[in-house]
Amino acid sequence: MKSLAIAAALLTGAILTGPVAHAALNIMPLSQVRAGMHGIGKTVFSGEKVEDFQVEILGVLQNTGPKENIILGRLSGGPLEHTGVMQGMSGSPVYIDGKLMGAVAYAWSFAKEPLGGVTPIESMLAEQSRPRRGKPENAALAGAFPAEGAPFGLPTVATAMGTEPRLMRAAVPLSVSGFTPRAFADLEQELRPAGLLPMQAGGGRRLGPGSKGAGHVEPGSAIGVELVRGDMSMVATGTVTYVDGPRVLAFGHPLFGIGEVYLPMVDAEIHGFLPSLSQSFKMSSPLHEVGTLVQDRPSCIIGDLSARATMLPIDVRVAGPDAEPRAFHAEVARNRRLTATLAALVLGNAISDAEPDVADMMVAVSSKVTVHGMAPLELRDHLFSSEGISGRALTGTRGIKALGELMTNPFEPVALDHLEIDVKVEYRRDVADIVGVALPGDQVDAGSTVPLRVTLRPYAGPEYVESIPVTFPRGLGGTTVKIEVASGAVVKPELPPAETLAIYIDNLRRYYTASSIVVSLQTPDDGAALRGRLLPDLPASALDTLQPGNQTRRADAYHVADRTVFSSRRLVSGKQELSVFVREDVLGQRLSARQH
Repeated sequence: MKSLAIAAALLTGAILTGPVAHAALNIMPLSQVRAGMHGIGKTVFSGEKVEDFQVEILGVLQNTGPKENIILGRLSGGPLEHTGVMQGMSGSPVYIDGKLMGAVAYAWSFAKEPLGGVTPIESMLAEQSRPRRGKPENAALAGAFPAEGAPFGLPTVATAMGTEPRLMRAAVPLSVSGFTPRAFADLEQELRPAGLLPMQAGGGRRLGPGSKGAGHVEPGSAIGVELVRGDMSMVATGTVTYVDGPRVLAFGHPLFGIGEVYLPMVDAEIHGFLPSLSQSFKMSSPLHEVGTLVQDRPSCIIGDLSARATMLPIDVRVAGPDAEPRAFHAEVARNRRLTATLAALVLGNAISDAEPDVADMMVAVSSKVTVHGMAPLELRDHLFSSEGISGRALTGTRGIKALGELMTNPFEPVALDHLEIDVKVEYRRDVADIVGVALPGDQVDAGSTVPLRVTLRPYAGPEYVESIPVTFPRGLGGTTVKIEVASGAVVKPELPPAETLAIYIDNLRRYYTASSIVVSLQTPDDGAALRGRLLPDLPASALDTLQPGNQTRRADAYHVADRTVFSSRRLVSGKQELSVFVREDVLGQRLSARQH
């Protein structure tokens, strides 16, 4: 339990300032909460009007988490007798004798009574003492201020959406508009484990902060965190607990639990609620941009009403057979854990809306990632699917992957200005598998060019052979070489380890496509990668020099690979390998000796 001394320090210190700071002193400490007390809660059941409901205190659940306590209460009034604790009520303030006690934040699934858990206000106020490393005006560099941990994906949380008979945080309803049913299913699969309950809504807020009206934030009013806006919209909606000047506390539990983060906050309109045996929820739409989410902490989220966060603009153009391209525009949250996933969902939704057929589909994706102060990163992908293209499949495209890799690069923060994606869809299956590789003989001569026969098996057609001329360098004489023949989609270029951001970005520009066959000659000889350059065919003495035992910054060893890239008439999949002995180039050695 948070001590009264800590609460008093927070309430009288520099954290709470301004003309309404005195109101913050009127709180009820957890130590004074007793079973049998009756209080008033505030939330919105319809429209934007804040209404009262009643709360009877049943007791305090001690140590529900590390140094966390939850107040147990029975709710009544309004529709709560029929709905129980609704998703979207998270953050609804509860007052005892006019003193702020905490925020409704927890519930049980399938409960027969409207029982809920209240996060003590002391715990929420204590979150304000956490320092911020970034500033709202630096939101364009939001990837530079992440919570530590895995760079992609979101933490999995237990919410009151299952059948477990235990107190869990109420899920946050995610109002979604502009998404097709197929894209909505992908969205639900991605975000439900993080405690967000996607639900179809309508009337997403238009772009930018210039919406009519100034917005309204007060204890009990609906507030949302905007993840996507534009032709598509995603807003996670809860309730305001406490307002102190520009600072607002809400939800009574985390959104994602990823710490410092900069995302737009909006006020919202509640259209109504849906009673459910599992857990009821509010239906809402965003209205106006009112501030920026700056902290996503265990006891609450914290917003700054004086700040504005930018989002990443995305433009997608989808062209189908004999049809004019359809254009989509959206903006997504800037965050190393969110941006790539949200961009993939936007891209997948654009394709499924423009070309919804569940059929054999060839997709060419051209991505242009504009990085502030640098040359744009232009990337291409070729994909095939027998059942249309989903957002999950598009997370592996180079443009989407580049977003995450740039935001998590190990060198310096980057500002992403824009993402443009052009998609061309064709309804056909033009894919061939690599099923065989053959050479004219069981040995080859060093320095010779040999026709490598690659057998491919297309869909609904006879096998055919591509003859690829492969040159075996003279330096390979006397060795056994492994020949790997693979689709360019599964082959990574031999790249030096990046030691600067410029090299890191340049490496992203280098790749093979799925419409190419890559022949790699692999040998046991060692070379080295040093200061961003590859140095092949080095003798042992040179390797020892480049890899001294008394330094940590050493050259990295690699296996030399000579490569031939062949453009295929269709997309290629699969991989085959064989080994061959390379004879010494005796004639070449004699000619070289005569010249010297």
